Amino acid sequence: FANGNARESLSKVQLCEHKMIASLAKYEEYSRWCLNKSQIEMCYKACVDHYEKVMYTVKARALYCELLEGFDVFRERGRGRFDMELEEFDLPCFSFLNDNNKAPWIDAIKAIFDEGDGAEPCLIHKGCFLSMPGAETQVYHQDGPHLSYSQQLPCHAVNVFIPLIDLHLENGPTEYCLGTQILGYECFVKEMCETPTVKAGTPIIFDYRLGHRGMGNRSKLPRPIVYLTYTQSARTFKDDVNFSRKRYHKLGEVVVKAPSRQERALRRQRMSEGKDEGGAKATNPN
Repeated sequence: FANGNARESLSKVQLCEHKMIASLAKYEEYSRWCLNKSQIEMCYKACVDHYEKVMYTVKARALYCELLEGFDVFRERGRGRFDMELEEFDLPCFSFLNDNNKAPWIDAIKAIFDEGDGAEPCLIHKGCFLSMPGAETQVYHQDGPHLSYSQQLPCHAVNVFIPLIDLHLENGPTEYCLGTQILGYECFVKEMCETPTVKAGTPIIFDYRLGHRGMGNRSKLPRPIVYLTYTQSARTFKDDVNFSRKRYHKLGEVVVKAPSRQERALRRQRMSEGKDEGGAKATNPN
């Protein structure tokens, strides 16, 4: 390495290595807040399956009028935009959504609510927003009002939005109007709006009072987003407007869709080949 060019090349390589290590560390720090690929796929499948089961039930029972008014676990929030509650999210395999010891973003939630008393954030609601291709832009709104209209109070509840696909302007990400959580500044101002286009699994955390709206989905694919609402404790805040099921129809048991001709043929083929439902060769227990 007596040659100056060689020393310069080595320095560049070392600089590149340092940058790569720094980038990797930054990625690891960033990714620890996010859902992993397996968790994203689990949530995506659960959301799409729920939508398909409910819509098949609506068709089978001719519940079109009830659909317009909304069901306890399925409501349309503007044309082509559905708010869904999934019982499947309560299963142990989805503990990464429900358990404060497993939710990747929980430290950020704790920091927002921290009052030095060590109280754990309380998850008061969860579900999925599904924006179908062609869905219209949502009406600008705030999910909840101020708890006081005489003074600005600290944040009492937050939303966590987790997209299950990469967001881009075509598939209708959420637009947020910055500063509208401040008392007296709730009105929509286009110049103050931001529309984060983040990767799948990335949590977007915002004050419950912040004005926002889902943009229109101009893509050819559905855009599912898991949402979670946290508060300091169930005693300090409860939203009986957004999360009440009383004003909606009860959907009841979903109608199970009969397998298609192709699916029945595939099942017969598997049985004739001695394979189980997963396609693996069945073994003789004897």
